Amino acid sequence: MENAGGIYLLAEDGLVELTEESVDREDALQGDLASYPRLLAGEQMDPASPRRWALVAREAAVPDKEGGSERWSADHLFVDQDAIPTIVEVKRGDDTRIRREVVGQMLDYVAHAASYWDESDLRSRFEESQTARDRTPETVLAELTGDEDLQPAQFWEQAEANLRSGHVRLLFVADEVPPELRTVVEFLSDQLDPAEAFAVEVTQYSDGEREAYVPRLYGHTDEPTSTTRPDHDSDDFLADVADKQHAGDLDTAEAQALRDLHEFAHERADDVDYGGSANVTLQPEWDALEGSQTLFSANTGGHVEIWMPNFNQEDRSWPADLVAAWYDDVAALDHEGVPDRSELPDRGSTGKFPLGAVVDDDNRAAFLDACERFVTAVQNHSA
Repeated sequence: MENAGGIYLLAEDGLVELTEESVDREDALQGDLASYPRLLAGEQMDPASPRRWALVAREAAVPDKEGGSERWSADHLFVDQDAIPTIVEVKRGDDTRIRREVVGQMLDYVAHAASYWDESDLRSRFEESQTARDRTPETVLAELTGDEDLQPAQFWEQAEANLRSGHVRLLFVADEVPPELRTVVEFLSDQLDPAEAFAVEVTQYSDGEREAYVPRLYGHTDEPTSTTRPDHDSDDFLADVADKQHAGDLDTAEAQALRDLHEFAHERADDVDYGGSANVTLQPEWDALEGSQTLFSANTGGHVEIWMPNFNQEDRSWPADLVAAWYDDVAALDHEGVPDRSELPDRGSTGKFPLGAVVDDDNRAAFLDACERFVTAVQNHSA
């Protein structure tokens, strides 16, 4: 590596020079990236709206076909505040593969990930990674997006929509980015749309005791792009139900179940929020629940998701028997797609089941009665 000088640290005993050094181990840089994703130079990519990231997974497995084996493994998978998946491959500058092979490798990852990863994969990997780091997944997402009332289901739906539309980000990271890779990345940056490609050179400096990293970005950054979830309302939801029924994506019973959930939400909840991208999502909210304020969401893609996002945060205290009773009621629904009670922890979790579970009139009534019982129990507990 050509020595480009040093950086200077103002310490108690004066000015200390940290000189440039080669990164000793690729795995050390990988570990630091996972813990400190700001090293990915997000402020250089988009100065007006600096990119922030949360780790979804290290060694993120990528299948080669639907239901296929995990053929490849990307070094890191992050997601930014706009739910744009970001795939990172790390190589040392003296690794000859960084000049050619790593580009084909990355294109393999993104082409197959865009086809075979889905919101469930992304979300489960994210929750597993954050839990392993002793972080609450919902809190991490709220910090990432700056939205304390964010509904994780909407965020991961948007992440899947970004994947399917090719709105992903490819980051090649090295301690020294060779000219050949810079040329390829700059070409990809100009040609890819809506996908983005960048190279990040992370230079290490040290004085033998202290170390520092300085990231530098390569790639086209004149026209930064971002994706935010679209706004929807009640009319959009009902129109999407009608459109999907007409197209055959929802049968008559499923469409009616969604209309009944819509009616319940507007009659019995304190407020109703709408979101989603390809599928409009309905979320009834109750003031008594605080935080995200919702117990479930239902989308026109044919899924219902139950929510307990804030019940495991330190500033909430919910009796275990109250939470357990809610899960018991959900698990009692008579449908094979409903999770078993053993699959629903007593605190701080979510569970998804198909809309078909509430198509039956008795099942739907039982589910909505359970929601109202839980809200009433929370109100009585808080009184």
